[in-house]
Amino acid sequence: MTRTLFLCIKIALVVAVAIWLANRPGAVSIEWLGWRLDNAPVGLLMLVALLVAAAAALIYRFWRFLYRAPESIGRKLQEGRTRRGYKALNQGMLAVAAGDADEAKRWARKAETLLDEPPLTLLISAQAAQLGGDDQAAKRYFTAMLDSEETRFLGLRGLVIQALRDGDDDAALDYARKAQTLRPKTPWVLTTLFELSERGGDLEAADRALKLATRLKALPAADARGKRVALLLERAEQADGQGQRDRALGFARDAHKQAPDSLAAVLLLARLAVAAGRGREAQKVIERTWARTPHAGLAELYRAADGKADALGQVKRMAKLAAAKPHDPESHLAQAEACLVAELWGEARRHIDAAIGDARPSARVCRLMARLEEAENDDTAAARAWLERAGTAPADPTWVCASCGAVAAAWGAHCRVCDSFDSLAWGLPPGLAAPEQPVLDAEVIEDARVKA
Repeated sequence: MTRTLFLCIKIALVVAVAIWLANRPGAVSIEWLGWRLDNAPVGLLMLVALLVAAAAALIYRFWRFLYRAPESIGRKLQEGRTRRGYKALNQGMLAVAAGDADEAKRWARKAETLLDEPPLTLLISAQAAQLGGDDQAAKRYFTAMLDSEETRFLGLRGLVIQALRDGDDDAALDYARKAQTLRPKTPWVLTTLFELSERGGDLEAADRALKLATRLKALPAADARGKRVALLLERAEQADGQGQRDRALGFARDAHKQAPDSLAAVLLLARLAVAAGRGREAQKVIERTWARTPHAGLAELYRAADGKADALGQVKRMAKLAAAKPHDPESHLAQAEACLVAELWGEARRHIDAAIGDARPSARVCRLMARLEEAENDDTAAARAWLERAGTAPADPTWVCASCGAVAAAWGAHCRVCDSFDSLAWGLPPGLAAPEQPVLDAEVIEDARVKA
């Protein structure tokens, strides 16, 4: 409504001006190229001037259209080409996500033909080649991406992945370090630097990368803490192997401080303390841990922490340690071991029976009973029967890899089967429990004696 009103006002103004000019007095005479016009009204002359101006404007616009037509047509064609190129790029990315290597390559070639944007086309071409298993082409594309500042970081990431696929950890580490110079706080760069440095034995560099990754929260807090403890323990073992006992003990203390409940940290700290002649430190650490996690290795180190104690003295020391958790089977077995050495046969048998309780004796308990039968009664037949039963008894707890299920006799930073880092935990091996079997009684032992 408002627009219509304004249009009417404009038309009325134009008409009023035209009438006003037509009624103005005066006349105009024109002589041009032998032609003469006399007494022409001023209004008519102005109307002719307006018509000439309008015609000139139209001619100018037509000429401008003809002049700019090639550029305009070229721009329109380029826009269509670019639109089709981005569509091909999008389809190529979808093909990569779907895992269709042939389709991804086809769209990548089309996008490369249509688009004059090497950063984008190089990336999709590299991913398509990588998906299709053409490692050489993928490496060539990723290397070409290093020439552009816009794509250098993505190219380095692709080269890291490619080097890891090829099993070339040194090259992957070199690329990761270059990527860190471009973006030092990127999470995947820090975690990759940690993993490769640790795997290559450069534990100090791995420690730096892990600290930065932890500070930037590139890893979940629990994972970062576990890896930090495992790395400190690995550094402690490395320093101990190089004869740097004080440094090794320092790393072990740091690990224990980070994770007081870590059985691996306690075992290593106690072992290093005993080796360094710091028996009292080892005893205190073991006594604090025993109340939470009794362990045969801790009992062994507790005995070694005071090498001057005689057999009866060790019995008393084991009783003191077991008092922290008196009813646990490990407490009874630790005392049984000490009683066997001290030749206190009755006490040893009592503690072994208490450790068994209503459960089936484990392989370790069977071996301990075999030692007792042979040491107390010189009964080789009974000892052999217990040893035979040990072969089919329920498995004892051990170090188990959470990644592949492999078992290990001692803790290590890496699983020896799958090489995963910080994956060993104390527990029962999966699927190794023995089937139900009757308790070994006097009749079974007698049969063994007869066979002997």
